[in-house]
Amino acid sequence: MKQYNSIITSLICMMLISACSGFLEEKSQDEVLVRTVQDYDELLLGYMHNSNGYLMLYALDDDIGINEAKLGTGTTENGVILDYSGCLTWQPNMWEQENKIDDGYQYTYDNIKGLNAVLDGIDEVHGSQQEKELIKAGALGMRGFCYYMLVNLFGEPYNYNKKALGVPLKLTAGLTENGIPRNTVEEVYTQILKDLNTSATLFEKYPKETANYKLNVTVVNILLSRVYLHMEQWEDVIRTANKAIETAKGLTDYTQISADAKYYLPSYDLSEVEWVYAKNAIVRPLGPSADLLSKYKEGDRRLDLWFSANRADVTKKIPETPTTDPTSTIRISEAYLNRAEAYAQSQGYAKEALADLNQLRRYRIVGYQDVTITDSKTLLEEIRLERRLELCYEGHRWFDLRRYGMPSISHDYKTRIVDPWITYTLQEKDPLYTLPIPEKMISNNTRLEQNASAYEPERTGVLKNQ
Repeated sequence: MKQYNSIITSLICMMLISACSGFLEEKSQDEVLVRTVQDYDELLLGYMHNSNGYLMLYALDDDIGINEAKLGTGTTENGVILDYSGCLTWQPNMWEQENKIDDGYQYTYDNIKGLNAVLDGIDEVHGSQQEKELIKAGALGMRGFCYYMLVNLFGEPYNYNKKALGVPLKLTAGLTENGIPRNTVEEVYTQILKDLNTSATLFEKYPKETANYKLNVTVVNILLSRVYLHMEQWEDVIRTANKAIETAKGLTDYTQISADAKYYLPSYDLSEVEWVYAKNAIVRPLGPSADLLSKYKEGDRRLDLWFSANRADVTKKIPETPTTDPTSTIRISEAYLNRAEAYAQSQGYAKEALADLNQLRRYRIVGYQDVTITDSKTLLEEIRLERRLELCYEGHRWFDLRRYGMPSISHDYKTRIVDPWITYTLQEKDPLYTLPIPEKMISNNTRLEQNASAYEPERTGVLKNQ
């Protein structure tokens, strides 16, 4: 049986590595041999460079808007808007529309398939124990991250209904007959914690490596603090955020960056950047919502560094020159925000929560003076506001809105400049806060149960100001 599994793993790895062109030497036109830990290491690195991220997240939340000036003066419908339309208007058939962005479902499971193949086969190839354990740590950390994304897209929020259906857990590379049923949200979170905690334990055994597009111990502890935050396990948030902060280089001081300096957030040159991954950006005519922009205070350098001069475009992850490098990041500022929120939610830690909030703001706002907040509700609101400002367009806001209780939000929508604005509203605790599973995935897995959101009526908007 072990030999059979090894053959299956090698076959899967061959197919996956063939897709990561340029990373491994091909031995023939149609064969790639997986023999060493270096082969697996390059396979993992290939995921970072061949990913389009989770673009649907930019269209779902309240940080995005449509820039009318970028629609042009003609009567032709804008293709970018059409691509995002199902998500921008929260349609139950968002994945089945003619124009659509990727749903992320199959893409993520393809990644998980490859990660499972690495985990199944790594012990049987040539390499030192340290090399193998670092590969395991990276693969487990990435698998935990993948399942975190999946369960928060297609399962209900953990703090709302952890017994609801989440996503199927596939933990080996072996072939599965007759499909896989969905595990509960709680079961998926349990596996995420198992993967991330094992990853952290392995990483802690060896010196930390950075600036190589790979996970490290700091990244995994940031992810752990994020997962515990969703689970509202405040002590664990603080514990893992502490570990992340202790092993990081520290925050980058934006107030010391010259206005004319070259600035590219997804860069390991910035002390706060711990992991650079996935290729994505906010594409015109999508841009920052007026509501988000209104929340930044005078002197906040994030306004200058993350948005165009006229505030019409998001430049947070767009370099001055074209690049094929990944553009998403995990940064140590998240650990400060995770910890601050956990402190604010814990009895007797308001002072510590306020200290984290002031610390981050000092590194962002020119001339910032520490504030004192005595009301616990106001303190939590300020921390969550800072989280929105700091982590916009980094895959957090939609998930945060879900765990905040799924409030009502709206989008003004049109595809041509000559059209009137139509306002679409996602109601409080709307079923579409849990996305429908793509129908093609239901067809491919007969044991996969669909979400209730798929059976909602078509969403219609109203004329703005009507």
